[in-house]
Amino acid sequence: MKKKHVGIIIGVIAAILIVVAFAYVANRKPKSVEDTPEITELSELLNKNIESSYPSTPREVQKLYNRYILYIYGENNGSIDEEQLRVLCDQMRKLYDEELLENNPADAHFLSLQQELFAYRQKKRVMLQANVCDTNDIKMEKIQGEDCARVEATYFIKEGTQDFMRTYQEFVLRKDASGNWKILGFHKRQGGNA
Repeated sequence: MKKKHVGIIIGVIAAILIVVAFAYVANRKPKSVEDTPEITELSELLNKNIESSYPSTPREVQKLYNRYILYIYGENNGSIDEEQLRVLCDQMRKLYDEELLENNPADAHFLSLQQELFAYRQKKRVMLQANVCDTNDIKMEKIQGEDCARVEATYFIKEGTQDFMRTYQEFVLRKDASGNWKILGFHKRQGGNA
């Protein structure tokens, strides 16, 4: 008799578990794309709070800047809408020195960026990689009594079916009154340290 009661109890518990599992599955809300916490590079760049987590070294500033450049001119450049491009442009500008901002008004900068992207697409150009020189290769100096750093960046670009092109740019960063390194200017270089 005892074995029969144990069997009945096990059967009842099993039936309850099956009903509870079925109810859970039936009433569970399917996760939508908006519910998933996946963070894409685009959403991270668009939503990055640069002011509260400003990069501490010239190299880190350049690496963050290059993330924006690589996203804008990289394989995703055809999928960025105008509003996203404007936000990405505004985010990059937070890394600029006040003097560069004054000489490069936001609307003119955005228009220039749009025109450059259009030319990139026309030539079927895609930026594939963006690198920053090693910390040891950064040249620290005083320019008109202010702390500055020269940082070299290398960009690998593919145009149509041609081979890869490599371009070098030297960025000059200046330390501002808050101690943040800001991009003062940049120019294309021949060759490089590599």
